[in-house]
Amino acid sequence: MVFCGLDVGTTGVKAAAFDERGNELGGAYRAYTIQVAQDGTRLLRGQEIWDKTKEVLGEVTAKTGGKLNAVCADSFGEAFIALDGRDAIICDPMLFTDRWGEKEYFEAERKTSSEEIARICGLPLSPSYSLSKILYLQKERPGIYEKTKKILLLQDFINFKLCGQAAVDYASASRSMFFDVRQCVWSGELIAQFGLDRGHYSDPVPMGTLLGTLRKDLAGELGVGENVKVVVGGHDQPVNAIGAGLRKGYAVNSMGTSECITPITGAMLPANFIAQKGIPSEPFLEKGEFCCLAYNQTSGLLVQWFLSAFANGKELPYALFDSHVPPNPTRIMVQPYLMGSGTPYMDSGARLAITGVDYGVTKFDMYRALLEGLCLDQELNISVLREQRVAVDHLIAAGGGSKSRAWLEIKADILQIPVSVLRVKEAGALGCAILSAAAADVYRNAEEAALNMSHIRETIRPNPKHREFYREKFELYRRLHDHVKEESAFAVKAGTAGSPA
Repeated sequence: MVFCGLDVGTTGVKAAAFDERGNELGGAYRAYTIQVAQDGTRLLRGQEIWDKTKEVLGEVTAKTGGKLNAVCADSFGEAFIALDGRDAIICDPMLFTDRWGEKEYFEAERKTSSEEIARICGLPLSPSYSLSKILYLQKERPGIYEKTKKILLLQDFINFKLCGQAAVDYASASRSMFFDVRQCVWSGELIAQFGLDRGHYSDPVPMGTLLGTLRKDLAGELGVGENVKVVVGGHDQPVNAIGAGLRKGYAVNSMGTSECITPITGAMLPANFIAQKGIPSEPFLEKGEFCCLAYNQTSGLLVQWFLSAFANGKELPYALFDSHVPPNPTRIMVQPYLMGSGTPYMDSGARLAITGVDYGVTKFDMYRALLEGLCLDQELNISVLREQRVAVDHLIAAGGGSKSRAWLEIKADILQIPVSVLRVKEAGALGCAILSAAAADVYRNAEEAALNMSHIRETIRPNPKHREFYREKFELYRRLHDHVKEESAFAVKAGTAGSPA
């Protein structure tokens, strides 16, 4: 059997087909055209997302000779697309990093509290979630809002375009900031409180639900049979965890533009912990089962920035820098944030800080120091999770950053745990294929499918020689954020690093 996973990301869409043993049969990728406004807002187009999704799906099915049994999609969580009564797009996705809806968010914040949102939604209060963007649409674009009949989160939108049916998974719905994560229903209390329309939102279902079959016209366009099943996927981070194999004590580490560790926790984290540390507690495969997200939103972005500044236009800068990484740890300390920190600080004003540089430091020393800073940030998050008895004993790295051998070795040394990589590149697409295989009854459930379809290619173990050095460096890193907070605030207030606003 052939299962296609679609990973609908913030910069492009990937597709990969797998057989029931997890062997990859073909893949494809298309980038979106991202428009950047003068204020830094990044604009995506819903129609382009769908067009590129069809392209990768068509390319992959061509590679499988038109054989396809099921398709399933994951996506980044908070963005939504609004449709009118004829199912035409009337509002394109607003990204979580953009400032749309900040004013409306602060108005809504006065109606609730961080404890209430954490208790009901499993989230910290934040303008990045869907609520602020929906309130923006309601207040600032009333003409569009009045015509709106459906508000579909991206994964839901892709499903709707694939089979004509709408349903949203629990994890994606939780990113709205008005979903009751314990009951797995839209919160009537919060919908009333914020003046929302329940009729706009799809019914919530578990990941892996069989939703329908591929539209006949789309099946003909793609050259596949008419009985292709459409399976509900989910928010990309939990789906990555499924693709990583659901092994006990393991956590997936997604290393893309942002970086996220997603342990499966079983029970929901305490509301006061969620509110204070900013670590969301999301529904997982079944009602009452949870995972959590600890992240740095500028991880891969920081590496890209550094390489663009110091690679001197050479080809394959990642390979060049990786091959010249010094073998020993550095004494350079880095706070690894470009656009604010993620968890546990949730400090939007945090900026990159580097200390300990002298005349003898090379660009390759600096590269290693940045990778160390990113890994120290993960150790900080893991130490916070340990306070709630969430154990991370082994990481499975996925995404673009996992191609860097140097980064993985540094990660293993700083965290002092094994770090593995999968046999396939895309954990998200594989997670979707695993959900599809379970929905098609090839396996009894997603756990059995993951056991048979997710395979580790290599494991990097920590170097014990570096344990004590990094333990000392981590204790200093813990205090770094407080030491440079005023300087970061000064940089943000100045508007740019080079001159006053």
